[in-house]
Amino acid sequence: MYRVQKILSMLGVLSRRECEKNIIKGLVKVNGIVATLGTKVKIGDSITFDKTKYTVSSAIFDSKIEIMIYHKPCGEIVTSKDNANRKTVFERLPDINGKWINIGRLDLETSGLLLFTNNGDIANKMMHPSSNISRKYEVVIKGSFNDIKKEQCIKGLDIGMSEIGKFNSISKCKSTTNKYTITLKTGKNREVRRVFRSVGCTVIKLKRIQYDNIKLNNLLVGEYRYLTEKEIKLLSIPFEN
Repeated sequence: MYRVQKILSMLGVLSRRECEKNIIKGLVKVNGIVATLGTKVKIGDSITFDKTKYTVSSAIFDSKIEIMIYHKPCGEIVTSKDNANRKTVFERLPDINGKWINIGRLDLETSGLLLFTNNGDIANKMMHPSSNISRKYEVVIKGSFNDIKKEQCIKGLDIGMSEIGKFNSISKCKSTTNKYTITLKTGKNREVRRVFRSVGCTVIKLKRIQYDNIKLNNLLVGEYRYLTEKEIKLLSIPFEN
């Protein structure tokens, strides 16, 4: 028998942590009965969450963990449904048994590398601050940016909402004026834009080119591909398939 949160994670419905939160709220049922944190299920049982019923079958344990890289264009929102009818990143993705879960986010006007997986636990581990995973961006800014401001960005700045934003590294691109490559290991909302704004600069173009050890390279805008076994082994987060 398996804990209900493990099964929902394997199905790509929720991470275990998200499942536990919803169980506490009484939003998960097993065979029609509200589940508790200790509830276990077996093959043939049904799990209901968000008005959808899932049947526990042996096929769940045979499903392969998938991780995919997608080159997000500007103008797409990272959500499955949008009340404003804007294009979402999920519209271009292939079908999968379960559902795709985005690993992190990019705002509407940010392009570049976005990872997806069908496993909630993997997504949660790769996004959790304790994983200390690096992200790399190319950024074009407007405004004066000098060594003093660079040092401030690396040391850390108050970016509002009781949050500190900081970069791990900043290097200037020689080919383009006011273009930089930056890395950071935190994923606060719009952190890159907020850090530059704190030193009087405006981000006019932002593109993520690397997440952990996975690089965007020459993947075309709007295209996706599955990670190879070699690439998966390069990830900082170990897991069993």
